[in-house]
Amino acid sequence: MGTMNKQQMVVLPLATIQGAYVKFSGQTPTDKSVMIQWLDGQIESGLLTLDNVRQSLPFAPATIVSNPAVEAVANDAKAVALESVELIKILQKSISKQDESIIKLEESIADIANVGIDQSEITRKVESMIDTAFAPFKQAVIETGSEAKVANLSSVYKIGRESCKDVFGLDLPLEFDVYNDPTAPAIDPCFIWTESILRTLAFAQDTGRNTWFGGEKGTGKSQTAEQFSARTGRGFMRYNFHKYTTASDYLGDVGLENGATVFKHGDFLRAYTAPSTVILLDEITNADQGELAPLNGFLEPNAKVTYGGRVWSKAEGVIVFGADNTLLNGDVTGRYAGTRTTNTALADRFTAVVKFTFLPLALEVEAVVKHTGCHKELALHVLKAVQTARAKVETGDILDAPSIRQVIGFIQAVPYLGVTDAWEAVMVNRQVEDSGIALRGIGSACLNADIFNKYLGAK
Repeated sequence: MGTMNKQQMVVLPLATIQGAYVKFSGQTPTDKSVMIQWLDGQIESGLLTLDNVRQSLPFAPATIVSNPAVEAVANDAKAVALESVELIKILQKSISKQDESIIKLEESIADIANVGIDQSEITRKVESMIDTAFAPFKQAVIETGSEAKVANLSSVYKIGRESCKDVFGLDLPLEFDVYNDPTAPAIDPCFIWTESILRTLAFAQDTGRNTWFGGEKGTGKSQTAEQFSARTGRGFMRYNFHKYTTASDYLGDVGLENGATVFKHGDFLRAYTAPSTVILLDEITNADQGELAPLNGFLEPNAKVTYGGRVWSKAEGVIVFGADNTLLNGDVTGRYAGTRTTNTALADRFTAVVKFTFLPLALEVEAVVKHTGCHKELALHVLKAVQTARAKVETGDILDAPSIRQVIGFIQAVPYLGVTDAWEAVMVNRQVEDSGIALRGIGSACLNADIFNKYLGAK
């Protein structure tokens, strides 16, 4: 009987079978064969009859109630889809034209090769044709100031924005952009951050304003810029200026390449157009003011500067720091020979001027301990001697104050050289004669060999 029931139900309209299935099973419609199988089982069990199935109302799907908001979104999606189709058509036409250009290029190369012209001639011909083909695009990029946007299409991009605590370890109400530049410097886990410096870095990041780092050598100016790059995954370019530096050195100049005249980028322009790069213009007041003048335009907000026959704009996320032992107004101490008073026009391009000083004693102790692994008491002992030396700088008895790097190097050298020779090699010998004599005397008076023997086992 079951087989007959199935055969009779097969010829019934699908809507009728669905209606019976929904009515008697309470479930939503499924595959037709599954519904027939279930209904046949019910008939075999005497729970239903074939007439019950035939007389069931056809299944009607629920009507979707119109929702204006949903319809609006759907219409927008449809419009975007249609626009995308049109863009695809335009792109396809463009690709077709490029294919034609490539074919012509290949034919031209074949013609050149057939007449026996050497490879260098072929290369120059190809470069010329490529330049001609892309000239309209290049001109459009230049005229619209879009070079920075084109540069931003590289693989370096912002991967997120994180809290100050996550990036630098200090719990401040600041956030920092984080990038994925594979050339970013290595992180120094022992570097000490201060609240004032991090607030300055956040200001430079969020506003794009240039910042000047000034202060004595060894106070961490260069390291701050480099470690900021390291912590935030940014590329880093440090350019050291000297009295012979020319604009062509750092910006670039026209030169010959493979027999053709081309503009060769300087280090500054390469970094300036590389997204997220931190640029450190170090010892900038050593250079002649006339050679620094072309830099002014590049340091302006939203700069578009014509140089070397093209227009340059700063890439996204690029930050520029100036660093020097002076605070823009020249060297009043006479300790930094060769530095000059900064031209007012250049100085005005740096919004904030930050004076770097040596860290407070407690933070210096922390830094020395982190870098050397020595006992806190030993670090404190050495730093007190160094503070005495720094005070002598103010009176003119010592030319250069020992830096934190020298302190670290001295402590690391003691187990090998002994206290006296290590102090002489790391601290004294770099000074001029009178200054060295004063520093040697400080070492003899302030350093206690017993403390070194206790914590380092020094000789």
